[in-house]
Amino acid sequence: MPPRDEQDYEQRRQQIIDGALAAFSAQGFEKTSNKDIAEAAKIGSPGLIYHYFKDKVDLLHRVVLERMPLIQIMDHAEEMFDLPPEEALPELANRLLKAAERWPTAAIAKVIIAESMHNRRVAQIVNEIGPGRGLRILATYLERQMEAGRLRRMDPHVAARMLVGPILSYALTRYIFEQPEISHVPPATMIEVTITTFLRSMQPE
Repeated sequence: MPPRDEQDYEQRRQQIIDGALAAFSAQGFEKTSNKDIAEAAKIGSPGLIYHYFKDKVDLLHRVVLERMPLIQIMDHAEEMFDLPPEEALPELANRLLKAAERWPTAAIAKVIIAESMHNRRVAQIVNEIGPGRGLRILATYLERQMEAGRLRRMDPHVAARMLVGPILSYALTRYIFEQPEISHVPPATMIEVTITTFLRSMQPE
C-alpha cells in the first residue's frame, strides 16, 4: 500500500480533476476560473491547483485522459487486432457508442470541441490522446486485415475515416446535438448499416 501522504496526494488530485470536470461542463473551459474549479472541488485555495497541475490546459488534458470513457476503449483496442473484421468492427462500434451514452462523454466532448476551435494547444493535446490516436489504431488494424487478404487494399488511413465517419456523425447528432430526426434510430441499427456497407465496399478484389 502506498504511504499515507501519497494516498492523500492522489486523492486530492482526483478531487481537483472531478471539480474541473464539473466546472468546465457548467461554464465552458474559457469562462472557468481557478476559483470556480477550487469551489467545485471543495479545496481551500485556487492556488493549490498549481501544486498538482501546470496550468488549466494541463488540467483539461488530465480530465480527458482520466475521465473520458473513449480513452479506455483505445487502451484495450489491440486486444481485437487478431479478430476478423466482421467480428472486430461491430464490437468496436458497439463499445464506442456505449461509451458515447455514458457520463461524462458528451459533457467533455462539448468542452473540447468548443475550445479546440480557437485554442491550438488544446486541439493538439486532445487530438494526440483522442481522435489522432484512435484513427491510427484503427488504421493499423485495417492495414493488418488488408495484408491478411480479408479487406481490399487501399490507404488504411482513408479506410479508417470511411468507417468512423458515419459512427461519429451518429454520435454527434444523437448525443451532442440531440437531433430528433435520429433519436428513433437505435445504436444497433446504425452499427449494422455502417459495418455492412463498409465491409461490402472493402471486399478483396
